[in-house]
Amino acid sequence: MDADETDPEQQAASEAAAAEDPAAKTRQWLLETHDATLCTLSTRRGLEGYPFGSVVPFALTGDGAPFILIAQIAAHTANLRADPRASLFVRQPGIEGDPQVGWRVTLMGALEEVPSDAPEAGELHARYIERVPAAADYHRTHGFSHWRMTKIDKVRYIAGFGKITWIDGAKIHQDPLGSGLRDSVPEAIAHMNKDHTSNLKEMCRGLYGLDPEEARMIDLDRTGFLVETSGPKRLLYFPFGHEIDASTLRSAVIDVLARARAQ
Repeated sequence: MDADETDPEQQAASEAAAAEDPAAKTRQWLLETHDATLCTLSTRRGLEGYPFGSVVPFALTGDGAPFILIAQIAAHTANLRADPRASLFVRQPGIEGDPQVGWRVTLMGALEEVPSDAPEAGELHARYIERVPAAADYHRTHGFSHWRMTKIDKVRYIAGFGKITWIDGAKIHQDPLGSGLRDSVPEAIAHMNKDHTSNLKEMCRGLYGLDPEEARMIDLDRTGFLVETSGPKRLLYFPFGHEIDASTLRSAVIDVLARARAQ
């Protein structure tokens, strides 16, 4: 039996955390935070099996799975190829003083390498460089690969003192077209490409410094959308910064345009 179920103090902390929808909070924190501590199991001679940790930027797939970009020669790459189990520790940024007053989550699961020629590789890279612009040319110059946490087993959730619980990893994943978007998205994409291509170009200029000849929206989900450009040819990702539903779709896209114009 889990200690959370037997110790009165831990049970109270778990109940306090559960009252605040920890899975939804965790998903939002992952949208807001761009770096984490990745821990893999060492394969280095004499240190086999020890947890090996270092800081890595990360991004999210459309269904909320975190993924990273690491070099082929990195220790993490060798470790993951030997054993895909890993944890990703994400903490509240900007905490001054006692770091334990802030939130932190640890995602435990397995990471899988995404081949560079996989159908989703281009989208992953677009999502990643939105958070880490310097990574735009890593594939070409440094031999990097994306690794995606395809399976999240458990999440340890701590929202400050007295709010601690375990979350089923499946609750971190989301339906990209949930909350009514499945019916709304096709029409929204068609509308943007018919009547608002100039606005899409504005977003490219304001948020990426790119002035394309053409721009069209090709996909949209609960956390953002993809735009494909020509002249030059690029694939760009524009995040909303939070989960949306059908009723907030229009305002979310307008907010992205406002951010672009503010730049």
